[in-house]
Amino acid sequence: MPIVSTPVADLEYHDDGPADGTPVLLLHGFPDTPATWDGVLALLPDDVRAIRPMLRGVGASRVRDDAADARSGQVAALAADVLDLADALRLDRFLLAGHDWGARAAHAVAVLAPERLTGLVTIATPYGDRGHLSAAERLDDAAVAWYRYWLCTEAGARAFRTDPTALVRWAWANWSPSLRLDPTEEQAMLGAFDTDEFAADVVHYYRHGAGEAPGSPRYASTQALLDTWPAITVPTTFLIGTADGCEALPAARGNEASFAIGRDLVELPGVGHFVQREDPVAVAAAVRAHLDRVRRATGA
Repeated sequence: MPIVSTPVADLEYHDDGPADGTPVLLLHGFPDTPATWDGVLALLPDDVRAIRPMLRGVGASRVRDDAADARSGQVAALAADVLDLADALRLDRFLLAGHDWGARAAHAVAVLAPERLTGLVTIATPYGDRGHLSAAERLDDAAVAWYRYWLCTEAGARAFRTDPTALVRWAWANWSPSLRLDPTEEQAMLGAFDTDEFAADVVHYYRHGAGEAPGSPRYASTQALLDTWPAITVPTTFLIGTADGCEALPAARGNEASFAIGRDLVELPGVGHFVQREDPVAVAAAVRAHLDRVRRATGA
C-alpha cells in the first residue's frame, strides 16, 4: 500500500478507483483496519475514488521521530491526520465516512473544516457530550464502556500493553456477537496492530477522552474547540445497530441538537457494532445518497 508523508506522520492507505474519481475517505475504528470497508467498497459507484487510511499506530502509519510531540491518540490528532492526508493527496473537498474512532475523527473534521466536506456518514459512535442522558442512561453508557475506564488504571493499561490481543478478541466477540472474522483476516488484522505505537495510542485515546491524560500541546487549540462540542453543519447520516455491544442507543437517539441542520438517524435491527461489516448494503446506501445529493446540487 502507498504511504504519504504529512507534517508529522507517515500514513499508510488504500487508494481504489480512478485517480480523478469522486473522493470518498473511509476511516476505520478500534479495533479494526481498512479491510472493514471491503463490503461497502464493492457497492459504491465505479467513478468513486475510495481512500482508506490506516489510523496512526496501525500498520505502517506512525508519527515520525522528528515530530515526537505529535504522538497522541486524542481526537484532535486523528482529525489532523485526516486533513493532512487530504492535503497531501490534493483533495479540496470529499465525502467522509467513519466508524468508531473513525466516526470521532470524522465528526471532528466536520467541526474543524466543514467547507472541505460534501457530506458525512458516521457509524456506531455518536457525536455530542451526552448531556441529554438521564442518570440511569449515563450508567448504562458507562457499563458498556467499562474497558475505557479500565485502561485509565495502571493495571488495565499494563495488561493491555502486555497483551493487546486479549481485549481485541474480547471486543470482536462481544460488540458484534453474530459476526465472525475469517481466520486469515483475523491474523492480518492482529498483525496490523503489532506495532510500537498501537498500544500507547489506544491507551492515550481512552485516557484523554476520559479526562485522565493531557493532550499534546501541538493540538491544544483544536482540541479546546472540539471539547466544546460545536454543532455540526455538514449534512450527516448516522447509522447504529440495535445489537451494538459497545454503544448505548440513547446517546444516538437524543443528540439531534448537536447537528445544526439535523441528521438522518438509521437504526439497524439486530446489527452489532461493526455495522459496515454486518450490513454493508445499508452503509453503501448512505454513502450513495450523499453522492447523489451532491450530484443533483451541482448538476454533475
